[in-house]
Amino acid sequence: MLILACDTSNSACSACLYEDGRVLAQSLLSLGRTHSQTFMPMVHDLMKQSGKKYSELDAFACAVGPGSFTGIRIGVSAVKSMAMTAGKAAVPVSSLEALAYPYFERENTLVAALTDARNRRVFASAYYNGREVVPEKAGSIEEFSSRCEAWEAENTDVSADILLCGDAASAYLHEPYFMNRNARTAVLFCREVQPASVAALAAGTITRSLSEAAGASLYELFPPQALMPVYRAKTSAERKFPDAQVPAHA
Repeated sequence: MLILACDTSNSACSACLYEDGRVLAQSLLSLGRTHSQTFMPMVHDLMKQSGKKYSELDAFACAVGPGSFTGIRIGVSAVKSMAMTAGKAAVPVSSLEALAYPYFERENTLVAALTDARNRRVFASAYYNGREVVPEKAGSIEEFSSRCEAWEAENTDVSADILLCGDAASAYLHEPYFMNRNARTAVLFCREVQPASVAALAAGTITRSLSEAAGASLYELFPPQALMPVYRAKTSAERKFPDAQVPAHA
C-alpha cells in the first residue's frame, strides 16, 4: 500500500512516501516561511523526485492536530483537495500521537507529547507502551502534570520513566512534577512530527479499519470530505466572538 503522509501542524512542514512499511522518500522543511508558500511545492517535488504519480497512491494521510491552527488548516485543506482530485482516501492522524510514536517501543516509559500553546499552555497527551493513557487536551502545564500524576496514582503497579517530546518539552522539563520524576527529553526527532510516523500510524489505522469493516472500500471508510482539523481549543475568532455561530470543533 502506497501512502503519501503530510504534516503542517507546527513550525515545520513535511511529507513522506511510504509503501508497505518502508519509507521511499521524505522531506521536512522549516525555513521560517509560511506553509502556504512551502508545503505544496515540497509535496510536488517529492512526488517528482520519487517517480511516483498521484494516481498510484492508495491513500493520503494527514496530521490533523492539535497544533498551529493556521498550519493545520493549510495541511488539511491541501490534503483534502489532493485526495478529492485523485479520488483517494484521506486518513486523519493525531499530531501528538505522531510526535510520540518513535518512542512507543520503549518499555515502562510514559511518553508525554507537548506542543506549545503559549502562556504556559500546551496541547498534550501521554502514552504508555504505545497506548494513550492521558487523553490529548489543551490546558495549562500544571493541569497536564496533574493528569499525568493522576494516571500514576491509579496505576500503582507501574513504575514508569517519563520521556518528554515536542516543541514544548525542553521548556517544561524542570516543572516540579517532571523534575521530581527525573524526566528526560527525547533527543532523536524530539521537536517535530516525523512524516514517517504519520504514515505508519495511518497504515495501522487502515489495516484495522479494513479488518473490522469487511467488504468496505478504503475510500468509503476514509472519504476525503470527512478530513477535518482537530484543534482541542477555541480559535481566536471563537474567543473574540463567542456568540457567533461557529461550527463545533473536535
